[in-house]
Amino acid sequence: MRRLAVASAILATLLTAGGTIAAGSTPLVVSSDAARATAALEYLLVAQGSDGSIDASLGETSDYVIGAAAAGYDPATLTGCAGTTGALDFIAAASDAASSDPAKTGKAILAVVAAGGDPSGFHGRDLLARLSATYHASTGRFGDGSTFSQAFALLALHATGAAIPTAATTELAGLQGTDGSWSYGSSAPAEGAGDTNSTSLALMALDEAGVRTADAPGLAYLKTQQLSDGGFPYQNADTYGPPASDPDSDAVVLEALVAAGISPTSTDWSVGSNDVLTHLRSMQGADGGFEYPGWGESAFTTSQVPAALVRVPYGAAVHFTSGKSLPTTGCAPSATPTPTATSTAAGATPTPTPSQTSSPTPKPTARRTARPTARPTATPTASIDTPEPTPSARPTVTPQPTQTPSPTPSATAVEAVAGETDATTTQPPTSGSPASGDAGGLAAPLVYALAVVAGLGLVLGAGWLVVLRPGRKP
Repeated sequence: MRRLAVASAILATLLTAGGTIAAGSTPLVVSSDAARATAALEYLLVAQGSDGSIDASLGETSDYVIGAAAAGYDPATLTGCAGTTGALDFIAAASDAASSDPAKTGKAILAVVAAGGDPSGFHGRDLLARLSATYHASTGRFGDGSTFSQAFALLALHATGAAIPTAATTELAGLQGTDGSWSYGSSAPAEGAGDTNSTSLALMALDEAGVRTADAPGLAYLKTQQLSDGGFPYQNADTYGPPASDPDSDAVVLEALVAAGISPTSTDWSVGSNDVLTHLRSMQGADGGFEYPGWGESAFTTSQVPAALVRVPYGAAVHFTSGKSLPTTGCAPSATPTPTATSTAAGATPTPTPSQTSSPTPKPTARRTARPTARPTATPTASIDTPEPTPSARPTVTPQPTQTPSPTPSATAVEAVAGETDATTTQPPTSGSPASGDAGGLAAPLVYALAVVAGLGLVLGAGWLVVLRPGRKP
């Protein structure tokens, strides 16, 4: 009987709602990559915490600021849905704990410069002095001399116009492996041990510093990592399972290509009709977020993508519009709308304006693993800010529930439809008494009851046909 109730509910809803499909069941459809970047930034705005951060991360929040500026939005307006603490405020506070880390400090400097600020006097802090203090002139190393430390330090110096020590670029170039790759560590990787993320970041830093001798082997390595879908994995190796392209790797490789003066959609960087951009676009959900294979959408994965979509590599100059803020359609309203009063006929039940009930996308907490997993086949279906209509009063002829459940109804949806059907099924009237004002005809309550029973029978009968249809899951 439960299957009958479910099938009948679905059929009745489709008949009364014209076969409406739940909103957000398809990926984001927009006209340009700039619009995609804006949608991704709005997703991040909704995920922004009350402290102004994205996931309480200095790196993710810096990427958020850089992406917003690259897309033309004023980073000073990035205060989340609450409109309180800004992203730049969080970066200032979080930079204190990272003062001895050249990678994090360098990235924070990139965010400050992108926002039009002075890293030498940022909220009372001298970030450039902190970065310089991590440099070892005798070795050319910043901090531990790892790829990320060297690369972000060089990119920060370039962005501020400061002098770049030759020993520092030599040290970074020396971390390139024989196969053209870099790894996260502070020594050249063995063949096959490098990764696309470290390689792309190193190439960007060296290119911005004017050192292009590593381009040819580095780009050749990246080409060997491109998969048939046009995208890039962390590593094109099956050590941890089949490799899968992911938005993080797509974004950083795309930026490296742009920094090297290469079109990411050129024939040389396409696999059939696929390229890094076609894959990157395919990973964006209807709410603007990007999906990491096996983990779903998250701010972690989304934060670096906006700048890549508008073709702005790390350290490149950006020009935003002062005061321009992101759309806030993904934020929950501050107050519940008051039902709109309308003129109604005597005895009719007015329908109040439905209030918004959905919540903004919660701050993602998932973290990607060091090695990507296989990409799921499911298409993102989540939507934001879709108010649930309030069921109308009892229909006058046949049960016509106005609530539109999604294609696979939940128990709550079934109960709502069933409850509404029960409300319209009255006890059979006693025959023999004509209605007041009728000359010997059937009583009005009897006519009403017969019509209801006939309509309900049609819906239930059709429901049995759906249940008994060959091949349907139990």
